[in-house]
Amino acid sequence: MSLLCDKKTVTILAGETISTVLDKIAFKYLCIFLPSNWVTSAITFQGCDTIDGTFNTIIKASDASIITIASIDASKVVILDYDVIEAMVAIPYIKLVSTQTQTSTDKIIIITLKR
Repeated sequence: MSLLCDKKTVTILAGETISTVLDKIAFKYLCIFLPSNWVTSAITFQGCDTIDGTFNTIIKASDASIITIASIDASKVVILDYDVIEAMVAIPYIKLVSTQTQTSTDKIIIITLKR
């Protein structure tokens, strides 16, 4: 098992709320680095079993709640807690969803992944 992390990016285009696809098929853990131009927002997730399929909101079966990262501002690093990691471990492709429109410029979000 490698101790190194893989780095990928997803983008939320200006005027949009949903990111491009993150391929996390070979990874369990992920960490989100929000850019300095991020519009303060909560984050939810969509998942799919194929890279180009229909992405649906990810919920926890135990209480049917949407997996949500509380409202967070720019230039923050988000470490996902165990419950969120376990809820998404078997989902190979995800998208981040901002609850606020990311205005004026594209938002490039760095994500590090670990097996």
